[in-house]
Amino acid sequence: MLIGAGLLILGGLILKEFFFSAGVLAVLPVSLLFQRWLERSVEGVRYPSAVKAYNAFLARALLRMGASLVILVLASARGPAFLLGALAALLLPMLAYFAEAVALLVPSLKRSQS
Repeated sequence: MLIGAGLLILGGLILKEFFFSAGVLAVLPVSLLFQRWLERSVEGVRYPSAVKAYNAFLARALLRMGASLVILVLASARGPAFLLGALAALLLPMLAYFAEAVALLVPSLKRSQS
């Protein structure tokens, strides 16, 4: 995830879109905290049943979505480049999950075709 953030920031700087890079930098710590917060909810250590763990995860995911909406509304006041940078930073965890899923899926697909 940090590599992706670094690439986004570097790309913004190379293209001279400084507000984009600033948006990524401003929202990246929040995105990292959101990711860790959700990961803690699925550890299941504090919840006696799977249903309670699921409900905790769902509640946190909905709160995260609402907080992300507020962040994006506030970022829109700084302009479109800053808004897109903030959005990119908020989407980084999902892109990291996708990359991890592809990395796990591709080797298993190769084995099943052999």
